[in-house]
Amino acid sequence: MNLQADRLLDLEAVRELLSVSRREVYRLISRGDLPAPVKIGRSSKLPESEVAAYIEKLKAARPSVCAVLP
Repeated sequence: MNLQADRLLDLEAVRELLSVSRREVYRLISRGDLPAPVKIGRSSKLPESEVAAYIEKLKAARPSVCAVLP
């Protein structure tokens, strides 16, 4: 079995990547926009690939420039 290591980000790193508050990170998790965190001891971590997928989903949902201009 060949597992590719996926870096785990703490919630502070996720907050900085998304430029949102810590509270908003928890809201995104509770709404299901971000996955439930992996618990390691008392720490909560999110896989970097899943945070990147969320960012890509946001980018894909943006309207194109052509659709905005008349």
